[in-house]
Amino acid sequence: MRQAIRVGSTELGASVHRLGRIQLVAALVFMITAIFSTGFHHWDEHFQVLEFAGWKLGLSPVQDLPWEFAARIRPAIQPFIVVQVHHFMGLFGSVDPFVITFVLRAISAALWYMATILMLQAFMPSVHDPRSRKWFALLSFFLWFSVYNAVRFSSENWSGSLFMIGLALVIRKEQRNGLGPYLTAGLLFGLAFTFRMQTALMTGGLFAWLLIIQREPWRKLVAMAGGTLITVALGICIDRWFYGEWTLTVLNYFDANMLQGKAAAFGTQPWYAYFVDTVMVTLPPFSLIFVLAPLILVLFKPKSVLVWVFAPFLLVHCMIGHKELRFLFPIVGLLPIMIIIAIDIVRTKWLPRLTGSRIFNGTVKLLWVANLVLLGVVMVKPADAQIGLYKTIHDNYPDPITMYNFGEDPYHRVEQINFYSRPGLEHGGTITDNTRITSERPILIATMNPSDVLDRWPEHELVFASLPAWVKHFNFNGWLERTDQWYVYEVNN
Repeated sequence: MRQAIRVGSTELGASVHRLGRIQLVAALVFMITAIFSTGFHHWDEHFQVLEFAGWKLGLSPVQDLPWEFAARIRPAIQPFIVVQVHHFMGLFGSVDPFVITFVLRAISAALWYMATILMLQAFMPSVHDPRSRKWFALLSFFLWFSVYNAVRFSSENWSGSLFMIGLALVIRKEQRNGLGPYLTAGLLFGLAFTFRMQTALMTGGLFAWLLIIQREPWRKLVAMAGGTLITVALGICIDRWFYGEWTLTVLNYFDANMLQGKAAAFGTQPWYAYFVDTVMVTLPPFSLIFVLAPLILVLFKPKSVLVWVFAPFLLVHCMIGHKELRFLFPIVGLLPIMIIIAIDIVRTKWLPRLTGSRIFNGTVKLLWVANLVLLGVVMVKPADAQIGLYKTIHDNYPDPITMYNFGEDPYHRVEQINFYSRPGLEHGGTITDNTRITSERPILIATMNPSDVLDRWPEHELVFASLPAWVKHFNFNGWLERTDQWYVYEVNN
């Protein structure tokens, strides 16, 4: 996967070796993150992908699927990929759901990695300062939230990766001769749309830029549009395979979420919420640059392809009442080059000695230290804390066994988790004062309060705890008591 970044000058060529080493480190970072960042970022990443695929594989009953299934608003391309990976892994005798989801994360990381390399190839010739070129590469590969997003098998990540690859193919001047790059880019834009329809705003902005600013020949634009229509049609065929009937999920989505207002039922926020959330979540106060850089480009580089791509996408999302920061993940890959260009604009117009000042260099060092700390956490921390519970039960209890719970059921998260559950795992329900358990076999008890089990079953074995025992030695200010933790015990009734 390692590729040399081709550049258009001797000075740029001198940086290839250094950037090549950065690429190797990045590949290692992505792989480690793919191994440890288990679970999902949002419910949709699981229930509308893995559980949908589980239904097709006979693992998840239709009554356990979310309302989006009956509404036919979810494109089937991701469940299709899960089913194919499941079948492929079955050829080697393994249909372990945790192995399958690792493979999906690894593929996701590889796609993002390829997209990042191509973006560097496309935009590096426009970055003339050697130090800025290094920052461009480091930002592209090692922003902590970018790495976290890179391994997600989510529509936001895959649509963003596919769009970036297509954008890079169109932008790279040495490959813009002929129709091939435009047709290929169009195929990728159609796939990006199939994964997440909102990327049509980015593709539309790029098309308008090529037509109005670049004045590209119509035959190239037609080739790009034709490629887009081909993969959109392929997505419709995949939806037909999945749902068993012809349906247009994009129209169903628009009807349910826009016309019927189902998205707004999950909460609404003011138009400026994305700017506030971006600053607060992505490492304040350094995160101000993630808001200021795009604004600087809009004001001083309005003809930039980056502005034409991200501005329509962001404006429409600001206008929609229901907002989640993950909806902006498709444009995360554009941030590094926007930051580099914004710094160059500030330096050229107002502060010619900006990058050489102590304040600037000290701020950059603090930013990288903070970013590396967060990156280290992201690399080894599960995306979902309960995934370890599912894996423990799956790996250690191949024979039929019944699990009871006090309070919440760890396998019911908005809807029922079936994809990670073994067929032999039965759910006995919630234990109350009137519950009578009769079983000659050992049973499992899941609880957030160990005394529920310790007081009732003197003979017990702890088989899972959300946090390791050594963490108790660092219970400063009683933070453990304020943290939700799952415990699973095996007991003899």
